Amino acid sequence: MEFSTQKSELLRELDLVQGVVERKTTIPILSNLLLEAAGSVLRISATDMELGIRCACPAKVKTDGAGTVPAKRLLDIVRSLPEAEIRVKVLENQWVQVTCER
Repeated sequence: MEFSTQKSELLRELDLVQGVVERKTTIPILSNLLLEAAGSVLRISATDMELGIRCACPAKVKTDGAGTVPAKRLLDIVRSLPEAEIRVKVLENQWVQVTCER
């Protein structure tokens, strides 16, 4: 999976789904976000098993795919980046690389 999008658009959607993400849970996957990149859209999903939320933002998708990432960590990284295009890529070892054009 590989996509790029503007920081402001991604940050708006990440802020929206943060309210549903469980911070302390006995089920670790509930503290993650599901990212699905396909076509020209990035879909972001989260749930706490009682409530779920799914939103989308425009993205330039280079490689379709899906994966989960820790919600808090991704939000902190995106907030710390300058206002520019952000690129997210899942590497061969399943690590997620987040880069900014500046």
